[in-house]
Amino acid sequence: MKKISLFEATSRLKDHIELWDENRFWVTAEIKSINFHPSGHIYLELIEKAPGSDNTIAEARATIWRNVAGKIISKLMLKAGIKVLLQASFNYNQRYGLSINVTDIDPTYTMGDLERRKREIIERLTASGLIERNRSLELPIPTKRIAVISSVTAAGYTDFINTLNCNRYGFSFHTELFNATMQGDEAEESIINALSLIPVERFDAVAIIRGGGASTDLLAFDSEALATACARFSLPIITGIGHQRDTSIVDMVAYHNAITPTAVAEYFISNMLELQNRLNEISAELSTAATIYVRQAMMHLGNLRNGMARATEMAMRLYFRQTESLKREVESAAALTLRRCREQMATLDQRLSVSAVMQCQSYRRELASLERQLELVDPKNILRKGYSLTLLNGKPINDPSVLRSGDEIQTVFHNGEVVSVVK
Repeated sequence: MKKISLFEATSRLKDHIELWDENRFWVTAEIKSINFHPSGHIYLELIEKAPGSDNTIAEARATIWRNVAGKIISKLMLKAGIKVLLQASFNYNQRYGLSINVTDIDPTYTMGDLERRKREIIERLTASGLIERNRSLELPIPTKRIAVISSVTAAGYTDFINTLNCNRYGFSFHTELFNATMQGDEAEESIINALSLIPVERFDAVAIIRGGGASTDLLAFDSEALATACARFSLPIITGIGHQRDTSIVDMVAYHNAITPTAVAEYFISNMLELQNRLNEISAELSTAATIYVRQAMMHLGNLRNGMARATEMAMRLYFRQTESLKREVESAAALTLRRCREQMATLDQRLSVSAVMQCQSYRRELASLERQLELVDPKNILRKGYSLTLLNGKPINDPSVLRSGDEIQTVFHNGEVVSVVK
């Protein structure tokens, strides 16, 4: 057997590969790692796993040279973890070994695979009840304290803050940024970590925002781990992480999905405006109800006053009628007594002679006594001595047992009267 050097052996292998008629093919693989070199070249590590397993059954290095890198990136943003269909050829170098030279890419293969993985994750989240979990939370009203997960340098974050703080209604909000990487291989872990740092007792809601981009830029937001963390979070999450065509799994589990960071800010502003309008409506309703109540109360008070005036007038009339009647009865009794006395005196004067004078004097004394008694029983004199007359429904009473709680009685004095209520 002929002896050859290592260089000669590897050169023969290189010649065989370069002369191989089928050394231009389409190959499917998963990107294990990727390095965007400052020179413009892209270096990849490609792997293939056994079906239904994480066991690697093939691995190779690949290179996308600078002259075709721009064309490939314009079709699909490459990142670790995605599956790709590449147009390639083998290249062998005696020093660096075998590698794959990539010349083109079919983005529809990758997008199809990503869509399949996305559907599987959605099915698992739905089966576990996590799709609706965050949406079932109650959004505090007003929503003024907002934890923001974004990159501090992102234009979307600036748009969000400017829209929120410069709203034309003058609403004020408190925001605090929890900085995170929003794209690339580190985005998933970075956003989950930012969520864990939020003190939930200090905030009403969480806004996760970033601008739009290529579909592969948003792959972190189709992560099952990130979607689960958002679904289980104890505050409502509002997302604005892409354009309308880019509905991610995180969007689906969030309390509310807005199209852009600006739309997230407008969502918070519209909630405040809705609350203000409702408060204005309630204020107007209360004002109207208060006005109606006051008017009704004033009418009722007026009716009460009129009723009291009529009742007082009737009571006074009844009192004076009863007083005049009592006076007439007393005067009539006194006149009758006097008339009888005078008649008796006249009769006695005719019958008596000597004793007439003495008998007359006796009668005069008796008459004087009767007059004093009449004065004593005169109601005016009785009232003037400090006594009073109590009337119930216009009739004099002398037994308190006839009175009941709530009865209205009139107490008459010699110079006025008082109306009282029995307790």
